[in-house]
Amino acid sequence: MNKIVIKKEGTLLEYLVENSDYSRNKIKNLLKYHMITIKGVKQIKHDTLVKPKQVIIISNEKKETKIGNIDIVYEDENYLVVNKPSGMLTVSTEKEKNRTLYHFVRQYIKDQNKNQKIFIVHRLDRETSGLVLFAKSEDLKRKLQENWEMVALERKYQAVVSGILEKKEDDLINFLKENSQNRVFISQNKTGKRAVTRYKVARENKNSLLDIEIETGRKNQIRVQLASINHPILGDMKYGNVKAKRLFLHANLLTIRDPKTGKLITFESNTPRDFLRQL
Repeated sequence: MNKIVIKKEGTLLEYLVENSDYSRNKIKNLLKYHMITIKGVKQIKHDTLVKPKQVIIISNEKKETKIGNIDIVYEDENYLVVNKPSGMLTVSTEKEKNRTLYHFVRQYIKDQNKNQKIFIVHRLDRETSGLVLFAKSEDLKRKLQENWEMVALERKYQAVVSGILEKKEDDLINFLKENSQNRVFISQNKTGKRAVTRYKVARENKNSLLDIEIETGRKNQIRVQLASINHPILGDMKYGNVKAKRLFLHANLLTIRDPKTGKLITFESNTPRDFLRQL
């Protein structure tokens, strides 16, 4: 149980965003499951007015917040969003069947309800960490995947790249192709799949932390395009030959339009602590 004493007037959601470690989506989820009370009254509205000296009590969560070392970012009756660690496969391969994100999430779901199924909507590279979306019905998964470019309205990442960038923000637009060795490269004659990556420098020292948004979801596009401007991502041995303990690329924000309701839902993940240490 977590107690927070109100020090100034405001709305419940905004006060908790500013004065707690909970994200905006996490607070909304807590409200949905009636886990926030004031004066013994369960709160469900995010715009409830709070006043000084009132005490907000946040109950111990009924749901798991972790699956092993995998953070659960959001869960309701339709969706599950988790924070995939770097170095973990999203789905199984011929060489690795069990130590995958899907395997651990499926086991978690079965432990809650043996009849519940779970469907992965999109993937991240093994080396990339961050948000991965699951659907709790095959119909919802199909609706999301069939219109993914229209449904996924925002896909943002953070990356630590080698060196200091001359341009502090830019749009990288290239055409990408893949060779027989599964290596993606930029096509000089503008054939292949169009890839658009936007970046902005958030912090810099000897290396640079970038905020990145992708308009297209091509394989390895962020890694290839940043390497092409001579600022490869730290830890990217495939495209940049830059050694580090991991690939410093993290999917930190995903906004989707719910196919059922038409409403926008945003999922967020914090910057990994080790990213800032690389600067």
